[in-house]
Amino acid sequence: MDEKALHDEQRLMRMMRKTLTSIVRDTAPRDGNPSPLSEATVLGIKDCLVVISSRETELARLTGRTLDERPHFTDETPTSHAVKISSIPKKTH
Repeated sequence: MDEKALHDEQRLMRMMRKTLTSIVRDTAPRDGNPSPLSEATVLGIKDCLVVISSRETELARLTGRTLDERPHFTDETPTSHAVKISSIPKKTH
């Protein structure tokens, strides 16, 4: 599978996951009202999300990406800093 097809599939998986989770959030029981979704539908959504998650993991591995990538604000304090290798003193014996 070529790189563009992998990225298109990643985009599709992300869209399906977001849509399903939005449906769950929008139909969540509120104020003591029962959920409008049947138990079978809830289980079907859970199964779909597991399949999507598994495929997202496979696609991340195929494209060399990690799943722990998160957006960062430009003014956010970095949790680490880079050190130039040339600045490390050489060990003398």
